[in-house]
Amino acid sequence: MTTEILVLLAERFRTYVDRFRVDGALHPMHQLKLEHTIRVAADARAIAGREGWPEREVNLAEAVGLFHDVARFPQFKKYRSFSDAETIDHGDLGVRTVKTEDLLAGVPDEARELICCAVQYHNKLDLPPGLTALEEKLLRLIRDADRLDIFFICWDSIQTGHIHDHPEIIMNIDFNGPPTPAVLEQFERGEKIDYRNMKSMADRFILQLSWMHDMSYAPTKRLIRERSILEKFIDVMPVKTDRLLRCFGKTSEFLAKA
Repeated sequence: MTTEILVLLAERFRTYVDRFRVDGALHPMHQLKLEHTIRVAADARAIAGREGWPEREVNLAEAVGLFHDVARFPQFKKYRSFSDAETIDHGDLGVRTVKTEDLLAGVPDEARELICCAVQYHNKLDLPPGLTALEEKLLRLIRDADRLDIFFICWDSIQTGHIHDHPEIIMNIDFNGPPTPAVLEQFERGEKIDYRNMKSMADRFILQLSWMHDMSYAPTKRLIRERSILEKFIDVMPVKTDRLLRCFGKTSEFLAKA
């Protein structure tokens, strides 16, 4: 993907988001997703650059970052929720939105298909079978970049107090509740966390620790360390149990090897 096309897509994304403004302003949750998108696109570019990808693929990575959460805007407008389980899968809605709104007009066919694949599957529990090497490369990268910024949002929303003004940020789970034993056990066994077991903010932290163990690219793991994410999480956690802190210790040891 050329730099010229990337600039065009960035302008097109902004124009699409502007349609959700009311009297010139976005709803706080739409603003949250706009800022998230900008950071994810930048991180996707940074990770790809650190991996030494060719420029056309670095540009493609940034484009995927721009559109990965495009569905969050119509999703929240219609349902006033970001909970896919209670509304609609935002990956599936995202690829439909990209196509219906013709947001990738002028993009070469191969690049368009790669972006659509990444948008559709970036939020799925597992990677779909049958991916090409480049599809998997981009999909793994956007999953890394997306999760990296979710770590920031989690910490920032707690330390600023915004999480209490907008509990939909964490899907209205119990902020002060203890870790759920089933979630702890899944993490300790190295299994993927079953979202249906999550009841508390502590569970949300455990989920995010599990994501750190599932990162695909070494630069992502290094960025977690450089940004002191684990330390920031511990600083704002409403509940600190010995067992929960041992999960942090296990993750710290894992990241140190990256």
